This record gives sequence, C-alpha cells and structure tokens, in this order.
Amino acid sequence: MKYMIEYSVRTAGLSHDENFANQEGLLNAFGKWQPETGLTVLAFVSTLNSDSGYVLVEADDPKVIASFVSKYIYWNDVDVVPVVDVAEIVAINTESLAWARSASSG
Repeated sequence: MKYMIEYSVRTAGLSHDENFANQEGLLNAFGKWQPETGLTVLAFVSTLNSDSGYVLVEADDPKVIASFVSKYIYWNDVDVVPVVDVAEIVAINTESLAWARSASSG
C-alpha cells in the first residue's frame, strides 16, 4: 500500500531561539534516521522554503507508517493519506461507472 505523507515543521508560537532549537533538534534527529524495515521511500521532497514537504512511501503494514511518522511528531504536523496509482483508480472508476449506470437504469 502506498501512502502520501504531508508534513509541516511546527513553528507557530515559538520564539526566535525556540525555532532555532527546534530546527537543530529536527536536523539532528533526521541525520540519525534510517527507514524502518518494510518501508520503501519512493519520493521525499521539500517545499523551497523548507518548512514543509511530502513523502511518498510504500509498506504492507500500516504500523510501519505509524512508526515512521511517530518519530517526528515532536517537530512536525503530519497528515497521512493512503493512495493508489492513477491507472488503478481509473480501472476502479470505470467499473464503478458501469455498475452505477446499470444500477440506475429502469
């Protein structure tokens, strides 16, 4: 299963010094991170101002995703969304449309 993880670094309400410490702590922690067993990182990108980004990952066990995300909740706000490839959703939607048309006719 694929998951799109959107993250944003938490800065609201922090003082100048707290923001520096927060960023330093996050960078130190990330420098020690290795992907969990069973986690495949397909893309890991940042916005240009580096305060948010996206991680496209794949894992068979959702607990692997929870393990990854929970490591960074001290610094980041995170949203995890299960996703499928467009080709797969097109096939599903095609079947659903055919069913809906058949089910809604006389």
